[in-house]
Amino acid sequence: MEVQSLVDLSVDYVARRAENCYKKDLRDLPENIKDKVVRIMSLRGTLTDSNISQVLHSGIKTLDLHNCRLSDVALQKISCWHLNRICLSNSTEITSRGLGALASSCPNLKWVDLSGCVSVTDSGVQILARCCTGLEVICLVGCTALSDKAIQELGANCHMLHTVSISDTLFTDAGVISLATGLCSNSLKEIHMSRCTKLTDEAVIFVLTNCTKIRTFVFHGCPLITDRSREALQTHTGRDKIKHVTWTIY
Repeated sequence: MEVQSLVDLSVDYVARRAENCYKKDLRDLPENIKDKVVRIMSLRGTLTDSNISQVLHSGIKTLDLHNCRLSDVALQKISCWHLNRICLSNSTEITSRGLGALASSCPNLKWVDLSGCVSVTDSGVQILARCCTGLEVICLVGCTALSDKAIQELGANCHMLHTVSISDTLFTDAGVISLATGLCSNSLKEIHMSRCTKLTDEAVIFVLTNCTKIRTFVFHGCPLITDRSREALQTHTGRDKIKHVTWTIY
């Protein structure tokens, strides 16, 4: 049987009782201990608007908050210069105000998951795109409050973007075309846009024509996409071309 170290037992004790600890005690913890505490509290969903600023530190690089019920208040308290990866999926209370504050304080973000953040609007993603120009991966699945303006801003600012997920959204061809012809056209490798009811063959054709490094392209469940897309795909499969593609032809 594996025996936990005294350090791990102590960290677990602190993480379980963080709400009852003195704020100063949490703030004064060494960074390596804080990393462990944050990881445990994230998994348990016990990071809150009131305690998150006590356990974070400026050098933290990854935050997975999908189990935590947080609002804009928490995001306004995150000021971590080295943070490059954050998951906020299904954080329905987060709005563009919080996202904008996060982007302004954490300009080195490269991986952002906003799936299911139904209260985030265009302005939040626009600020994210302008502040975090080194963004590489963005997930906007189910973000139904967004319009084409959001991904137009990503295309105009994020030259390193290689993975984009926009399934279950209301984006139109105009948005996808601006992405496929923007600064990231030479870096895009993976696009997921399933169940987007407003997309047509034009979006597919522009991606295939302009994004020469595209290797994964998923657009099943889009009712306006026709056999034209299948025909376009025929010239973009094979060696050094698309490796994975999933689609539905109506």
